Amino acid sequence: MLFSTNLPFFKKMFCVWVVLIIFGFGGVWTDGPWIKVSSSDIKEGDWVKVLCGVPIDYTGGLCRLYGDESKTPMKTLRTHSYTCEFLVSSHDLLAGRPLGTRTTVRCDYTLQNYVSDPGDSATVVVWGSAEKPVLTVSPRVVMTDDKVQVHCSTPRHQTSGCRMYRDRFTLGQTPCNHQMTGEKLMMWETTSIFNYINLNCKYDRTGWDYVRSKASDPIRILVVDPTKLHISTNRTFVCDVPAQVQDFVLSQTGNTSLSLAQGGTLILKTINNSTGPLHQTCRVI
Repeated sequence: MLFSTNLPFFKKMFCVWVVLIIFGFGGVWTDGPWIKVSSSDIKEGDWVKVLCGVPIDYTGGLCRLYGDESKTPMKTLRTHSYTCEFLVSSHDLLAGRPLGTRTTVRCDYTLQNYVSDPGDSATVVVWGSAEKPVLTVSPRVVMTDDKVQVHCSTPRHQTSGCRMYRDRFTLGQTPCNHQMTGEKLMMWETTSIFNYINLNCKYDRTGWDYVRSKASDPIRILVVDPTKLHISTNRTFVCDVPAQVQDFVLSQTGNTSLSLAQGGTLILKTINNSTGPLHQTCRVI
């Protein structure tokens, strides 16, 4: 006999349950593994770490990692703890598909003839990139209350929008051809009278949610903030500036002075050949 008739009823039922699990009905564990990825966004050539956690220490079992709806594992390993650790390349995730593809990963585990439920899933995007655009900005010397025309020209792809950047700070998603105020260009930045910035752009391809262009070559712009004069701007001022400022204004406007909206004028006077920060002062004349 499998069980002694002297065993209490609940112990008999427990033994029956153990036998059913070991020899039982089709061998499926209902406790699926959890899953974590080290990054949900990677580029071509990158790797991502995928961790799959199991509810038991099943030394000798197999942990299997799948992509999307595939029934064939992309990776399999034998584990010795509660956690399986996979190192997955962008090539593994793409599996012959183009860059800009989103992949769902999941895992299960096996021990002898038993297989767990798949458990949770996670997503990883292998971002693609497109050719860099050409940025044009006019004028390149602007007051904070004036506007510049910005055109992010895409090489040959249809676009769903462009993104403008001041140095490494994003100015948001915009039309690829539009106007921006000097104030918007200096958003979240502490200003002085004269402010150099570098502007560049990227674009998003229509129909490709995970493809973004490389950055355009940067364009240098001088943003002038007359409010920093702290007195009426319908006067004429002489501003002591580094030579690079005067040279830049001269190359862009043909003059070494700037007209203010209220009727005043800024006359630029070179004080040195410094290429460092713009420490400038202006005085009324």
